[in-house]
Amino acid sequence: MNSLKQIKLLTCVLMLGFPLMVSCSAFNSSVSNDPAVKTQREHVENLRAEVRNAESNTKEAELREKAAKNRLKAAEAELKVLESEVKRRSNQ
Repeated sequence: MNSLKQIKLLTCVLMLGFPLMVSCSAFNSSVSNDPAVKTQREHVENLRAEVRNAESNTKEAELREKAAKNRLKAAEAELKVLESEVKRRSNQ
């Protein structure tokens, strides 16, 4: 009995849903053929690629900045060591 109700419900859903799906599909294909839509879609894709490229450049710049800061810290530490050696020599 429960199975029969499920079959009837499924049949009703398909009967109502199928025309909707077909009409949306037909509408979508007619819209995608429109030159203005195609041009705007290409523009959106180009902007997405530009954003991805900018994000990649930002990450690379952050890595370069981090490396430069590390080199600066190492150079400052070496400077302190050299200064302390010179100070020790002059005190002897």
